Amino acid sequence: MACSKLVQEIALKGESVPERHFVKQDHVIPPAIDAPSRLWEHTLLIDYSLLSSSSSLTHQKELTRLHYALKHWGCFQVINHDITSSFLEELMKVAKEFFSLPIEDKLRYSVGDDFFNGYSNANEIVDNNALNWCDRLFLTVVPEDQRRLEFWPKNPENFRDILNEYSESLRLMLEVLLKAVARSLGLEEDGFLRQHGDQGSISTRLGMYPPCPHPDRVYGVRPHSDESTITVLLQDKDVPEGLHVLKDDQWFKVPVTPGALFINLGDFGEVMSNGIFKSVMHRVVTNPVKERVSVAAFCTPHPETDVEPIAELVSSNRPKMYNKVNKMTFKQIYMHTYPQGKKVVDALHV
Repeated sequence: MACSKLVQEIALKGESVPERHFVKQDHVIPPAIDAPSRLWEHTLLIDYSLLSSSSSLTHQKELTRLHYALKHWGCFQVINHDITSSFLEELMKVAKEFFSLPIEDKLRYSVGDDFFNGYSNANEIVDNNALNWCDRLFLTVVPEDQRRLEFWPKNPENFRDILNEYSESLRLMLEVLLKAVARSLGLEEDGFLRQHGDQGSISTRLGMYPPCPHPDRVYGVRPHSDESTITVLLQDKDVPEGLHVLKDDQWFKVPVTPGALFINLGDFGEVMSNGIFKSVMHRVVTNPVKERVSVAAFCTPHPETDVEPIAELVSSNRPKMYNKVNKMTFKQIYMHTYPQGKKVVDALHV
Protein backbone atom coordinates (compact mmCIF):
# COMPACT_ATOMS: atom_id res chain seq x y z
CA MET A 1 0.00 0.00 0.00
CA ALA A 2 1.47 3.34 -1.03
CA CYS A 3 1.87 5.88 1.74
CA SER A 4 0.66 8.63 -0.62
CA LYS A 5 -2.83 7.08 -0.53
CA LEU A 6 -3.15 7.61 3.22
CA VAL A 7 -5.07 10.83 3.63
CA GLN A 8 -3.78 11.44 7.14
CA GLU A 9 -0.25 11.66 5.75
CA ILE A 10 -1.38 14.01 2.98
CA ALA A 11 -2.96 16.27 5.60
CA LEU A 12 0.01 16.12 7.99
CA LYS A 13 2.40 17.08 5.20
CA GLY A 14 0.24 20.02 4.23
CA GLU A 15 -0.16 18.75 0.69
CA SER A 16 -3.04 19.75 -1.55
CA VAL A 17 -6.06 17.47 -1.58
CA PRO A 18 -5.67 15.22 -4.66
CA GLU A 19 -8.24 15.88 -7.36
CA ARG A 20 -9.39 12.27 -7.07
CA HIS A 21 -11.10 13.10 -3.76
CA PHE A 22 -13.30 15.89 -5.12
CA VAL A 23 -16.90 15.38 -6.11
CA LYS A 24 -17.61 16.26 -9.74
CA GLN A 25 -16.56 19.76 -10.68
CA ASP A 26 -20.10 21.07 -11.18
CA HIS A 27 -21.32 19.57 -7.90
CA VAL A 28 -21.11 20.45 -4.22
CA ILE A 29 -22.08 18.28 -1.29
CA PRO A 30 -25.74 18.95 -0.42
CA PRO A 31 -25.99 20.74 2.93
CA ALA A 32 -27.46 19.16 6.06
CA ILE A 33 -29.80 20.82 8.53
CA ASP A 34 -30.30 20.56 12.26
CA ALA A 35 -33.29 18.45 13.20
CA PRO A 36 -35.60 19.76 15.93
CA SER A 37 -33.85 19.20 19.26
CA ARG A 38 -36.76 17.12 20.53
CA LEU A 39 -36.07 14.56 17.79
CA TRP A 40 -32.69 13.49 19.20
CA GLU A 41 -33.52 14.32 22.81
CA HIS A 42 -36.75 12.34 22.90
CA THR A 43 -38.08 10.65 19.75
CA LEU A 44 -34.83 8.99 18.62
CA LEU A 45 -33.33 8.54 22.08
CA ILE A 46 -33.81 4.98 23.34
CA ASP A 47 -33.26 3.94 26.94
CA TYR A 48 -31.46 0.61 26.70
CA SER A 49 -32.27 -0.28 30.31
CA LEU A 50 -35.99 -0.20 29.50
CA LEU A 51 -35.76 -2.57 26.53
CA SER A 52 -35.60 -5.51 28.92
CA SER A 53 -37.33 -3.84 31.85
CA SER A 54 -39.50 -5.87 34.22
CA SER A 55 -42.12 -3.12 34.09
CA SER A 56 -44.50 -4.00 31.27
CA LEU A 57 -45.68 -0.40 30.86
CA THR A 58 -42.27 1.26 30.54
CA HIS A 59 -40.99 -1.65 28.46
CA GLN A 60 -43.85 -1.36 25.97
CA LYS A 61 -43.44 2.41 25.72
CA GLU A 62 -39.77 2.00 24.83
CA LEU A 63 -40.58 -0.71 22.26
CA THR A 64 -43.10 1.67 20.69
CA ARG A 65 -40.42 4.36 20.53
CA LEU A 66 -37.97 1.86 19.01
CA HIS A 67 -40.53 0.79 16.40
CA TYR A 68 -41.12 4.41 15.37
CA ALA A 69 -37.39 5.17 15.12
CA LEU A 70 -36.62 2.17 12.92
CA LYS A 71 -39.70 2.55 10.73
CA HIS A 72 -39.35 6.26 10.04
CA TRP A 73 -35.63 6.96 10.46
CA GLY A 74 -33.76 3.65 10.50
CA CYS A 75 -31.61 4.82 13.39
CA PHE A 76 -31.56 6.06 16.97
CA GLN A 77 -29.22 6.86 19.84
CA VAL A 78 -29.12 4.59 22.86
CA ILE A 79 -28.43 5.65 26.44
CA ASN A 80 -28.25 3.86 29.79
CA HIS A 81 -26.55 0.90 28.15
CA ASP A 82 -24.14 -1.27 30.10
CA ILE A 83 -20.95 0.40 28.82
CA THR A 84 -19.70 3.19 31.06
CA SER A 85 -18.83 6.61 29.68
CA SER A 86 -15.33 6.28 31.13
CA PHE A 87 -14.77 3.06 29.17
CA LEU A 88 -16.02 4.65 25.93
CA GLU A 89 -13.63 7.54 26.53
CA GLU A 90 -10.79 5.04 26.96
CA LEU A 91 -11.81 3.29 23.74
CA MET A 92 -11.76 6.58 21.84
CA LYS A 93 -8.43 7.45 23.46
CA VAL A 94 -6.66 4.28 22.24
CA ALA A 95 -8.16 4.76 18.77
CA LYS A 96 -6.74 8.27 18.60
CA GLU A 97 -3.40 7.10 19.99
CA PHE A 98 -3.14 4.49 17.25
CA PHE A 99 -3.71 7.05 14.51
CA SER A 100 -1.16 9.35 16.18
CA LEU A 101 1.61 6.75 15.79
CA PRO A 102 4.37 7.32 13.22
CA ILE A 103 3.41 6.09 9.79
CA GLU A 104 5.95 3.26 9.83
CA ASP A 105 4.37 1.85 13.02
CA LYS A 106 0.88 1.91 11.53
CA LEU A 107 2.04 0.33 8.28
CA ARG A 108 3.02 -2.80 10.23
CA TYR A 109 -0.71 -3.54 10.31
CA SER A 110 -1.43 -2.84 6.63
CA VAL A 111 -4.11 -4.91 4.97
CA GLY A 112 -3.02 -8.09 3.26
CA ASP A 113 -5.14 -10.72 1.55
CA ASP A 114 -8.27 -9.62 3.43
CA PHE A 115 -9.18 -5.99 2.86
CA PHE A 116 -11.47 -6.08 5.89
CA ASN A 117 -8.68 -6.76 8.37
CA GLY A 118 -5.89 -4.26 8.74
CA TYR A 119 -4.91 -0.63 8.20
CA SER A 120 -5.41 1.27 4.96
CA ASN A 121 -7.29 4.09 3.34
CA ALA A 122 -11.05 3.65 3.03
CA ASN A 123 -11.27 3.30 -0.73
CA GLU A 124 -11.97 -0.36 -1.28
CA ILE A 125 -13.98 0.28 -4.45
CA VAL A 126 -12.25 1.84 -7.43
CA ASP A 127 -14.62 3.71 -9.71
CA ASN A 128 -15.14 7.13 -11.24
CA ASN A 129 -16.56 8.66 -8.07
CA ALA A 130 -14.73 10.80 -5.54
CA LEU A 131 -12.55 8.92 -3.06
CA ASN A 132 -13.26 9.06 0.67
CA TRP A 133 -11.15 11.34 2.86
CA CYS A 134 -10.58 8.67 5.48
CA ASP A 135 -8.07 6.13 6.74
CA ARG A 136 -9.19 3.18 8.82
CA LEU A 137 -8.22 0.15 10.86
CA PHE A 138 -10.66 -2.70 10.23
CA LEU A 139 -10.66 -5.67 12.64
CA THR A 140 -12.88 -8.72 13.07
CA VAL A 141 -13.66 -9.05 16.79
CA VAL A 142 -16.46 -11.68 16.92
CA PRO A 143 -16.24 -14.65 16.77
CA GLU A 144 -12.89 -14.89 18.49
CA ASP A 145 -11.61 -17.73 16.33
CA GLN A 146 -11.86 -15.45 13.27
CA ARG A 147 -9.72 -12.70 14.73
CA ARG A 148 -6.61 -11.88 12.71
CA LEU A 149 -4.41 -10.89 15.64
CA GLU A 150 -1.49 -10.00 13.39
CA PHE A 151 -3.50 -6.86 12.56
CA TRP A 152 -4.35 -6.00 16.18
CA PRO A 153 -1.97 -3.20 17.29
CA LYS A 154 0.33 -3.83 20.24
CA ASN A 155 0.74 -0.09 20.64
CA PRO A 156 -1.01 1.49 22.54
CA GLU A 157 -0.25 -1.23 25.07
CA ASN A 158 -3.86 -1.54 26.26
CA PHE A 159 -5.36 -1.48 22.75
CA ARG A 160 -6.03 -5.22 22.58
CA ASP A 161 -7.48 -5.43 26.09
CA ILE A 162 -9.80 -2.48 25.47
CA LEU A 163 -11.02 -3.82 22.12
CA ASN A 164 -11.49 -7.31 23.55
CA GLU A 165 -13.64 -5.95 26.39
CA TYR A 166 -15.63 -3.79 23.98
CA SER A 167 -16.29 -6.75 21.68
CA GLU A 168 -17.88 -8.70 24.55
CA SER A 169 -20.09 -5.71 25.37
CA LEU A 170 -21.10 -5.45 21.71
CA ARG A 171 -22.02 -9.13 21.56
CA LEU A 172 -24.34 -8.76 24.55
CA MET A 173 -25.79 -5.49 23.25
CA LEU A 174 -26.52 -7.05 19.86
CA GLU A 175 -28.58 -9.79 21.49
CA VAL A 176 -30.61 -7.36 23.59
CA LEU A 177 -31.25 -5.03 20.66
CA LEU A 178 -32.29 -7.77 18.23
CA LYS A 179 -34.68 -9.24 20.80
CA ALA A 180 -36.20 -5.80 21.33
CA VAL A 181 -36.50 -5.20 17.58
CA ALA A 182 -38.39 -8.50 17.25
CA ARG A 183 -40.72 -7.72 20.16
CA SER A 184 -41.44 -4.26 18.71
CA LEU A 185 -42.88 -6.08 15.68
CA GLY A 186 -44.94 -8.48 17.79
CA LEU A 187 -42.60 -11.41 17.07
CA GLU A 188 -41.10 -13.97 19.39
CA GLU A 189 -37.93 -12.44 20.76
CA ASP A 190 -35.63 -14.76 18.80
CA GLY A 191 -37.18 -13.77 15.44
CA PHE A 192 -34.24 -11.67 14.28
CA LEU A 193 -31.63 -13.70 16.15
CA ARG A 194 -32.63 -16.83 14.19
CA GLN A 195 -32.01 -14.99 10.95
CA HIS A 196 -28.84 -13.28 12.15
CA GLY A 197 -27.53 -16.60 13.50
CA ASP A 198 -25.32 -17.39 16.47
CA GLN A 199 -22.33 -17.53 14.12
CA GLY A 200 -22.73 -13.96 12.96
CA SER A 201 -19.72 -11.66 13.05
CA ILE A 202 -18.87 -8.25 14.44
CA SER A 203 -16.21 -6.16 12.74
CA THR A 204 -14.93 -2.86 14.09
CA ARG A 205 -13.81 0.00 11.94
CA LEU A 206 -11.69 2.70 13.56
CA GLY A 207 -11.93 5.67 11.22
CA MET A 208 -9.65 8.71 10.96
CA TYR A 209 -10.96 11.79 9.14
CA PRO A 210 -8.19 14.42 8.92
CA PRO A 211 -8.94 18.13 8.48
CA CYS A 212 -9.88 18.97 4.91
CA PRO A 213 -9.88 22.51 3.45
CA HIS A 214 -12.71 21.63 1.06
CA PRO A 215 -15.59 20.25 3.19
CA ASP A 216 -18.12 21.31 0.57
CA ARG A 217 -16.56 19.08 -2.09
CA VAL A 218 -14.82 16.21 -0.26
CA TYR A 219 -16.63 13.41 1.59
CA GLY A 220 -15.29 11.66 4.66
CA VAL A 221 -17.41 8.71 3.49
CA ARG A 222 -19.77 8.87 0.53
CA PRO A 223 -23.52 8.29 1.07
CA HIS A 224 -24.26 4.61 1.68
CA SER A 225 -26.25 2.12 3.72
CA ASP A 226 -24.50 -0.59 5.74
CA GLU A 227 -23.82 -4.24 5.06
CA SER A 228 -25.06 -5.23 8.48
CA THR A 229 -28.05 -6.26 10.51
CA ILE A 230 -27.30 -3.34 12.81
CA THR A 231 -24.34 -1.00 13.21
CA VAL A 232 -23.14 0.52 16.50
CA LEU A 233 -21.17 3.77 16.32
CA LEU A 234 -19.15 5.69 18.89
CA GLN A 235 -18.80 9.30 17.75
CA ASP A 236 -16.02 11.74 18.59
CA LYS A 237 -17.31 14.12 21.27
CA ASP A 238 -14.58 16.63 20.37
CA VAL A 239 -16.09 17.18 16.91
CA PRO A 240 -19.81 18.00 17.21
CA GLU A 241 -20.66 17.37 13.55
CA GLY A 242 -19.59 14.67 11.14
CA LEU A 243 -22.37 12.14 10.64
CA HIS A 244 -25.49 12.91 8.59
CA VAL A 245 -28.56 10.74 7.87
CA LEU A 246 -30.96 11.01 4.95
CA LYS A 247 -34.74 11.22 5.32
CA ASP A 248 -37.21 12.32 2.66
CA ASP A 249 -34.38 13.60 0.42
CA GLN A 250 -33.06 15.89 3.17
CA TRP A 251 -29.79 15.39 5.06
CA PHE A 252 -29.93 15.81 8.83
CA LYS A 253 -27.05 16.33 11.23
CA VAL A 254 -26.62 13.70 13.96
CA PRO A 255 -25.56 15.37 17.23
CA VAL A 256 -23.04 13.85 19.59
CA THR A 257 -24.91 12.92 22.77
CA PRO A 258 -22.60 12.35 25.77
CA GLY A 259 -22.48 8.69 26.77
CA ALA A 260 -24.76 7.62 23.92
CA LEU A 261 -24.07 5.20 21.08
CA PHE A 262 -25.57 5.73 17.64
CA ILE A 263 -27.39 2.67 16.25
CA ASN A 264 -28.51 2.26 12.67
CA LEU A 265 -30.27 -0.54 10.85
CA GLY A 266 -28.37 -2.11 7.98
CA ASP A 267 -29.64 -3.65 4.76
CA PHE A 268 -29.80 -7.17 6.23
CA GLY A 269 -32.04 -5.79 8.97
CA GLU A 270 -34.36 -4.20 6.43
CA VAL A 271 -34.64 -7.48 4.54
CA MET A 272 -35.46 -9.42 7.72
CA SER A 273 -38.21 -6.92 8.61
CA ASN A 274 -39.71 -7.27 5.11
CA GLY A 275 -39.25 -3.55 4.61
CA ILE A 276 -41.21 -2.46 7.68
CA PHE A 277 -38.00 -1.08 9.12
CA LYS A 278 -35.60 0.83 6.88
CA SER A 279 -31.85 0.83 6.67
CA VAL A 280 -30.72 4.43 6.64
CA MET A 281 -28.59 6.16 4.04
CA HIS A 282 -25.85 8.09 5.81
CA ARG A 283 -22.62 9.93 5.07
CA VAL A 284 -19.62 11.43 6.83
CA VAL A 285 -18.50 14.97 6.06
CA THR A 286 -15.09 16.52 6.60
CA ASN A 287 -14.08 19.37 8.89
CA PRO A 288 -11.76 22.17 7.72
CA VAL A 289 -9.82 22.49 10.98
CA LYS A 290 -10.41 19.40 13.16
CA GLU A 291 -9.57 15.76 12.71
CA ARG A 292 -12.31 13.34 13.71
CA VAL A 293 -12.15 9.72 14.88
CA SER A 294 -15.01 7.23 15.11
CA VAL A 295 -15.39 3.59 16.12
CA ALA A 296 -18.04 1.66 14.19
CA ALA A 297 -19.08 -1.96 14.77
CA PHE A 298 -20.85 -3.83 11.98
CA CYS A 299 -22.95 -6.80 13.12
CA THR A 300 -23.51 -9.14 10.17
CA PRO A 301 -24.94 -12.64 9.68
CA HIS A 302 -22.76 -15.68 9.01
CA PRO A 303 -21.36 -15.47 5.45
CA GLU A 304 -23.26 -18.57 4.31
CA THR A 305 -26.57 -17.75 5.98
CA ASP A 306 -29.42 -16.90 3.61
CA VAL A 307 -31.29 -13.89 4.91
CA GLU A 308 -34.88 -13.24 3.84
CA PRO A 309 -38.02 -11.61 5.24
CA ILE A 310 -39.12 -13.27 8.48
CA ALA A 311 -42.07 -15.54 7.66
CA GLU A 312 -44.40 -14.00 10.26
CA LEU A 313 -43.96 -10.60 8.59
CA VAL A 314 -45.15 -11.86 5.20
CA SER A 315 -48.88 -11.87 4.51
CA SER A 316 -51.43 -11.24 1.79
CA ASN A 317 -51.53 -7.62 2.92
CA ARG A 318 -47.73 -7.36 2.89
CA PRO A 319 -46.22 -9.81 0.39
CA LYS A 320 -42.59 -10.83 0.48
CA MET A 321 -40.65 -7.77 -0.65
CA TYR A 322 -37.08 -9.08 -0.94
CA ASN A 323 -35.31 -12.10 -2.36
CA LYS A 324 -32.91 -14.17 -0.28
CA VAL A 325 -29.40 -12.78 0.09
CA ASN A 326 -26.20 -13.85 1.85
CA LYS A 327 -22.99 -11.93 2.48
CA MET A 328 -21.31 -13.18 -0.68
CA THR A 329 -24.19 -12.12 -2.91
CA PHE A 330 -24.52 -8.87 -0.98
CA LYS A 331 -20.89 -7.94 -1.63
CA GLN A 332 -21.27 -8.60 -5.34
CA ILE A 333 -24.29 -6.30 -5.54
CA TYR A 334 -22.62 -3.74 -3.26
CA MET A 335 -19.76 -3.29 -5.70
CA HIS A 336 -22.29 -1.91 -8.19
CA THR A 337 -24.69 -0.03 -5.91
CA TYR A 338 -22.24 1.78 -3.59
CA PRO A 339 -20.61 3.90 -6.33
CA GLN A 340 -24.11 4.95 -7.42
CA GLY A 341 -25.17 5.95 -3.90
CA LYS A 342 -27.86 3.26 -3.83
CA LYS A 343 -28.88 0.65 -1.27
CA VAL A 344 -28.33 -3.06 -1.92
CA VAL A 345 -31.95 -3.74 -0.98
CA ASP A 346 -33.05 -1.73 -4.00
CA ALA A 347 -31.67 -4.56 -6.13
CA LEU A 348 -33.29 -7.29 -4.00
CA HIS A 349 -36.93 -6.39 -4.51
CA VAL A 350 -39.09 -9.32 -5.59
